[in-house]
Amino acid sequence: MNWLSIGLIGAIVFTLHSFQQIKMTLKDKGYHVEMMTGWLDDYRRFKQLTLNETDETARYKYQRVLNGLYLALAGLVFIPLLMIMGK
Repeated sequence: MNWLSIGLIGAIVFTLHSFQQIKMTLKDKGYHVEMMTGWLDDYRRFKQLTLNETDETARYKYQRVLNGLYLALAGLVFIPLLMIMGK
């Protein structure tokens, strides 16, 4: 197992963690959340919740979760590309 494989596993774990944070926040706000389905719908609702949030500290927290999700998804794209190009 090389460093790129470890990075890929880390990106997968961080992506799942970000989706878990999105689902937990939506559930706390009173939205109906499915456990293993509806990730894109939850993402859209969470993004809308972030835009409509009036509390500045909560909005920063939600934006941090979204930025972490974007970073993890970028890792899921670029790390396999580096692995393929390296072979």
